[in-house]
Amino acid sequence: MKQSDPTYQDLENRIQDLEEQLTSLQSCTDDALSARNAYQGFLEFLPYPVLVRDLNEKITYLNPAFTRTFKWTLDELEGTQGKQYVPPYLRTQLNTKIKAMLNSDSDLRMSTRRLTKDGRTLKVALRVGIQKDRNGSPTSLITVLRDITMEDRIDKNREAMNRISMALPQYPELPKLLSYITMEIKDLLKVQVANVVLLDETSEEFYFLSSAHDDPYTQKKIEKLRLSVDDMISGQVLKTGKPMIVIETSDLSRSYQLRDQKLGYEVKNVLLVPLRIQDRIIGVLTADNKKEGQFDQTDLETLSTIAGTVALSIENARVNEELRKTYEDLKALNSAKDKMINHLSHELKTPLAIMLSSVSVLSRRLETLPDRHWEQTLDRIKRNLKRILEIQYEVDDIVKQKNPLHRNVFSLVLEQCADEIASLVAEHTGEGEVVQKVRGVIEDTFFPKDLESENIELDRFVHERLQILEKQFTHRRLDITPRLEPSFPVKIPAEPLRKMIDGLIRNAVENTPDGGDIVIRVAPQEQGTGFIITDHGTGITPDAQKHIFEGFLSTQDTLQYSSKRPFDFNAGGKGADLLRMKIFSERYNFKIGLSSTRCRHIPENADSCPGSTEQCRQLSLPNWPGCNGTTTVTLWFPA
Repeated sequence: MKQSDPTYQDLENRIQDLEEQLTSLQSCTDDALSARNAYQGFLEFLPYPVLVRDLNEKITYLNPAFTRTFKWTLDELEGTQGKQYVPPYLRTQLNTKIKAMLNSDSDLRMSTRRLTKDGRTLKVALRVGIQKDRNGSPTSLITVLRDITMEDRIDKNREAMNRISMALPQYPELPKLLSYITMEIKDLLKVQVANVVLLDETSEEFYFLSSAHDDPYTQKKIEKLRLSVDDMISGQVLKTGKPMIVIETSDLSRSYQLRDQKLGYEVKNVLLVPLRIQDRIIGVLTADNKKEGQFDQTDLETLSTIAGTVALSIENARVNEELRKTYEDLKALNSAKDKMINHLSHELKTPLAIMLSSVSVLSRRLETLPDRHWEQTLDRIKRNLKRILEIQYEVDDIVKQKNPLHRNVFSLVLEQCADEIASLVAEHTGEGEVVQKVRGVIEDTFFPKDLESENIELDRFVHERLQILEKQFTHRRLDITPRLEPSFPVKIPAEPLRKMIDGLIRNAVENTPDGGDIVIRVAPQEQGTGFIITDHGTGITPDAQKHIFEGFLSTQDTLQYSSKRPFDFNAGGKGADLLRMKIFSERYNFKIGLSSTRCRHIPENADSCPGSTEQCRQLSLPNWPGCNGTTTVTLWFPA
């Protein structure tokens, strides 16, 4: 059947369909154009550099942020592979990674470096993605970059400062510490040389305390140099007190030709920061000849921060050196003091012994006289001579060395002469007790026996000493309570233990007024044995407690001090007992401790106790609160 020709109406309908299709297509085109414009606007709005390449890796688009960061424009890079902004040693790196990315169909992320048009090298975080069409086929590569150069520098600066701070205790010697710091500066700022330059105020010269140079020979040469203040740019920093950045020193080269000749290298650019200690400048920290780019504000801030550490280290070294010298001087003076005290101690011993002996002889001769009033005088003389002799014994215990050379020499001489001396005495006085006493004195004085430690049951030892000592203070009205429990034996020589127990009991008695009480305890304590003596007496003021073990400290006011009979209240101790005990504790490996509360009625050293609780009650208010001073001394001996 022959197909009929289209009617006019058919043609009109067809035209209408085509118009509708054209309108729809126009709408799609407008939408696509609008989307394209929006996409391009988005890329131009992005603050990060964006680069678009085709599948042949040729650049088709870059956004304004790329031009702002790298200075390259689209006209300069379009149609190229962009090798201009890639360092030569990294050009194959990206190609290899992109091929691997296309095969794996994943994004590429990496940190790398890129060049700016003006020659700077930036560290960037790079991300490459694949753009695909509706069918999923790759059409282009989009690269987004972020400049992380400053972030990287800040991180490296922070890490360097952390390393330097951690290195401070590892380098107690200043030269080694500064050598480490200058090497850190050299690597951190990427410079040829880093120097610590100090000022010699006397000669007005700079000298190099430490240097780090690429060439070890030049470094050694620099560290021996001394240059006039006027021969170095550091002199300007010294005068102004402000840091300096000199980008180009060619204009100053004539003024500092002598400097470069002596240094052995040309200073092309330099960063200088003053080294401050309080209100004065002691030198300059310098970084010479930057290898990449130019010095900037970040470099200056970094070097200024390190300069604070350097200045502090130099000041600490100076103070430590002064302390060391002072210590050596004090050590020498202390040695001289010990020798003097030791000499005086021994010089006192012989005349005191002779005086005591003479007083005894005089006493026997005076016994024939009918008048006995001389007895009190001689008794007072004996008591005070014994007191001085006791001081000599305490001092001897304190300053005594184990085996001093001079003692060995004199002992050897006297050992050879002992028999001759005894024979000489026997010749004039006859054999008998006198000769034995002379030999005994010689042996006790010049041949002291080494004290041997022994196991002592402390409860029995203290009980025996208390029974002996109680006979010497029967005139005192005190309530003494012994609480002596069996415990671990203590290992110590008996003689120093006797001196300590006697001394602590005597101190307690002398510091407790009549009517007061004293508690003496021996008990197992923390895997050892404890001796604890507590007196409820005057107590010790806080200030006196700080120095109680230093020796020769009186807890009484100086104006009230008086030497009475032993065991009298406020008898006026010599102040050496506790120092001697402290030395014994170090020598025989036990611990000593003291705690005290001053009586409320006599808060200061100058305040005096009347000497008995009854008199204190009478002098106080009607509602007498009672004495509350206490002093506890503890000796702890390990088991």
